[in-house]
Amino acid sequence: MIGGSPACADRASFAAHAPYILLAALLAGDILFMTLHWLHLHSTVLRSELWSIERDGSFGEMYQYLKYLGVGLALAHLYRSTRLPVLLGWIGVFAFLLLDDSMRIHERFGLGMVAWIHLPDFGGLRGRDLGELIFAGLVVAILAPVLALGYVRGSPASRALTADLSVLLAALAACAVGGDTIHRLLSGTALNTLAGMIEDGGEMIALSLTSFYIAQWVPYRASTPEAVRFRPGSRLLTLAFARPLSE
Repeated sequence: MIGGSPACADRASFAAHAPYILLAALLAGDILFMTLHWLHLHSTVLRSELWSIERDGSFGEMYQYLKYLGVGLALAHLYRSTRLPVLLGWIGVFAFLLLDDSMRIHERFGLGMVAWIHLPDFGGLRGRDLGELIFAGLVVAILAPVLALGYVRGSPASRALTADLSVLLAALAACAVGGDTIHRLLSGTALNTLAGMIEDGGEMIALSLTSFYIAQWVPYRASTPEAVRFRPGSRLLTLAFARPLSE
């Protein structure tokens, strides 16, 4: 056998399996933090608010920050090897999400809207909740044209990345914004705990899937989109238009 071939084969095998190992580890972490959160709410074992995934600065929140940082670094590594301009845009998106999550920008905006135009409470939602929804709408209005332009003018790899990350971002937003709204409406009811778990636990799982997705691209350096197996956005568009994005 040619010298070095077994080592190369081992490295290739590890590179192919590494994203799945990462996904399993991240999901195990998600389940662990959700379990600790449940114990915090329903037992006297974990009384500190640091065990609540709903609280700012909690252990679960810090875990999310590490994921955002990992996604950003992986995208930067991918850009370094591919020079795809669309990756710079996505690095900016996840950097903003990290800042928003850690600095509570959307909550500050909601409070600012209440103080500025005196948003009233409506249908079980507080004025600040409506302000946060306005903030989410503004972010979507800014991001959508930029992402659409990157998709239309991009290479097959750029289009695949944009389509897939857009779907994963939509899933994250559905949990963060939609889940938060439902959680507010169900606050004080028997479904409050479940709604909170769907909101924050859903965010954790969506970000874990995003981390897994980016990890798939790293070994291929974005040169072969068809080699990436988990492609949620690409699959949806393939079903819609009956042709793969890499064509």
